[in-house]
Amino acid sequence: MTVGAPDDLHDPGGKVRLRLPDGVIGGAGYSPCGRYRQMLSRDWTPEGAHPRTVLFVGMNPSVASAEVSDPTCHRELVFARDWGFTRYLKGNVLDWRATSPRDLPADPAEACSPANIPALVAMAGESEMVVLAYGRLHARYSGVVQAALRAIAATGRPLRCLGLNKDGSAKHPLYLRRDTGLMDFPGL
Repeated sequence: MTVGAPDDLHDPGGKVRLRLPDGVIGGAGYSPCGRYRQMLSRDWTPEGAHPRTVLFVGMNPSVASAEVSDPTCHRELVFARDWGFTRYLKGNVLDWRATSPRDLPADPAEACSPANIPALVAMAGESEMVVLAYGRLHARYSGVVQAALRAIAATGRPLRCLGLNKDGSAKHPLYLRRDTGLMDFPGL
């Protein structure tokens, strides 16, 4: 994985790039080709304190990088801070970088690289809790989504979400109220 935002290799689209809040250190991990982002991190742990880490698992990465955020990641960071965490990790059930879901490759094997699920498992292992927030995906990705969810669940970390859509998928956090409560994600 490379660090930085390799947008010169692959443009994920999207125009909104938000500055990181003061005191927040960002990190990211990409594939060498720049098409995939397996990991994003934000850390605001006070010096000398032990970090409290939460992992959010979304649909697919957009423009957020080590240096800038996108609206979804910014919103999730606000939730993480409100809940008392000092470190935010972000992974996705698909790791192809695209701002619009319609720009995802139709082939699930292309939309999710072989490095993605191991990265999700590693991040879950560092976290106190996993918040599933991937929204509704096209049915063609259901096998990849289920494989990712089973692998994360196998870590034994609590799986939570901010509500469920009618199809049983975890609600996307972008347009939810700041006081939306967490709930246990139903068994897989």
